Parts: sequence; C-alpha cells; structure tokens
Amino acid sequence: MDYFIDMHKVIHFVSSLKQGGAERQVATIINYSKGINNNLCTIHELESNYLVDTNNKVIKLKSKYNLARIIELHKIIKSEKPNFIYAWGVLPFIISSFSIIGTSTKVINGSIRHGIFKKTFSGYLRMSLLHISKYIIANSYAGLKANRLHRGYVLYNGIDPKFDRSRWKNRNQANNFTAEIILISIANLVPYKDYLTVFKVLKLLKEEGYKFKYQIIGDGPLRSEFDLAVNNMGLKENIEFLGKVDNPEKYLSQADIFIHSSKGEGCSNAILEAMYMGLPIIASNTGGTSEIVKNNAILFEYKDINSLYCGLKKLIQNPELRFLMGNQSYNIIQQRFTTEVMVANYENIIRNIVIK
Repeated sequence: MDYFIDMHKVIHFVSSLKQGGAERQVATIINYSKGINNNLCTIHELESNYLVDTNNKVIKLKSKYNLARIIELHKIIKSEKPNFIYAWGVLPFIISSFSIIGTSTKVINGSIRHGIFKKTFSGYLRMSLLHISKYIIANSYAGLKANRLHRGYVLYNGIDPKFDRSRWKNRNQANNFTAEIILISIANLVPYKDYLTVFKVLKLLKEEGYKFKYQIIGDGPLRSEFDLAVNNMGLKENIEFLGKVDNPEKYLSQADIFIHSSKGEGCSNAILEAMYMGLPIIASNTGGTSEIVKNNAILFEYKDINSLYCGLKKLIQNPELRFLMGNQSYNIIQQRFTTEVMVANYENIIRNIVIK
C-alpha cells in the first residue's frame, strides 16, 4: 500500500461497509479527502458501492475471531505505521485498542452515531469505552451530551452532490404547487422510526379532505405491521412503500414536504439530503436534529400527534411557506453540510489531534 510520506495517515476501521450513515460518511471521506492519506479496513466483506475507487485503499481482515483479528491488525499497523486508527464502532474500537499496543499509533473512538442514550448493554458499553478514550469524534453535540461527555470533536455529515436540487427540476423550487401534496420519508421500517404517529396524523388530514401521497423509502421488520395499519386506517391509496431504492434523489426531487419522525438522531443524512433537494422539513425534536435545521424546519415532540398534525397542516396549507423554507434548507446545506465542508472539517480535526 503506497502512501505520500508528508501526509498524516489514517486507517478507518469498520465492521462492514453496508448501507448506513456511518458507512456513507467514511466512504465520503475516503473518496474526497486529499489532505489526509485515508485507507479502509473492514471486518466483513464490502456490501455497498459507496466507494468510488477501492484500489490500494481497502484491507479486508482474513481472521474470523477477535483475538486473531487483533493480531492481524497489529501486524498491519506495524507495517503501515498510520498516525491513527479511526474506529467507527464499538467492536472496531475494542480490537484497535489492543492492536496498537507497542506502536505509536493512536485510536479515535468514532462510535457515537445517535443523539440519545440507549439504556442497553451495548449503550452502557459504548459509554464506558468513550470515557476511557482520549480521542473522540461524534456526528452531533447531542451525542456527546447523551454519553455524558464534555469533550470530543463533532464532524457533521456531508451530503453527496447528487442530491443538489440544481441538478433536478424540483417541484418546490419551480413553484409547481398542485392540489395533491407529495410527502416523503426515508427511514427503515423499525420501531426506532415512528411511522405510526405519522399514519395517525395522515388519517386525520384525509378525513378533513386533504389530498396527498406519502412515499416511504426504506424497508425493515415492521413492513407487514405497517401494511396492516395503513389498511385499517383507510390510507392504502395514499401511502406507497417503495422499499430500498438506489436513487432516492429522484423521489425527493418530486416531493413537497419531508417528514422524519424518529426517537433520536445524531446527524440525520436523510434530513440533510432532503434539505439539499430544497424541501421544507418537519421532524421530531430529538437528538441532534435541532443542530442541523433552522427556520427551514418545523420540529414537533416525539410521538405528539397534535403537534405533528398542526405543523404538517400548516405546511400543506401554505405553498409560499414551503417555498421559503425549502430555499432556507438549500442554503443551509451549501453553507454547512456539503461534501467539501465535511472533508475540510475532518482534515482539520485530524491535524488538530496530531499536534496535541
């Protein structure tokens, strides 16, 4: 593996590169960061096409057991001599912490991806490891606070240019307001994502005569339960489950309002992607969501049917407000959440840690 001698070296260590927010962020760093020499090490096989070019950048551990993985990664560290192992999860951090023994390499704990604390074994384990970590990078200040940390860096996500509304003929951007509103969400069908509250609100709005189509991108174990709920609420003609799609930007470009009801987020890629497409946002006020939105969003309390109902109704009734909020969404992304901004912030963080 060839490196530029004058660059700081980082090996990003992940369990896999399956679909997910952390995986997208590390892939974006490797794809676009030129000021730091970045490489990827995985425990499992690559499962996505996030990486543009994998030549000389991906190391797949051959070992199947953690002790053997520690030994294998230690040999890689001794050979490549990176400044840092950036561990993007609890297991990668544990393996890395043992692997660096006897070397000058340091470990960055990048396991904080949510803005709330989960009272589970894995949640307490993550918190404990964070408190003994010297270097911490989270994707929200809410995540640091939730883990009772008063230190650490925050690296917000950067959004792929393919979501840039300037590349699309966006309904909201073009003032193409119609009688039927297109609502959209991008989130897996899991208990953590609160779709049932959204369904209940849409039932009320339909009973009042509002015309809408609600498209849901994502899949998961609650699909059959949600199908039944939609049928029972009389919303079968209004709600479309699209499953996993390769081009969510296509659907975002034709939507009017983005809805995100979740128990807790760090820095939500889904919200940011909708903002880049110039959509107004209505989202639950949990985790780090309030850090990434301003006047472009209406925030409601988690599982509060009335506040979601009032906010969504306000947006449906006011096309001019949607247009103004959509423009604000787009401006926020350009200022704070582009790929270029994220990569620059990442490189600055690495340089700051190096000199400490």
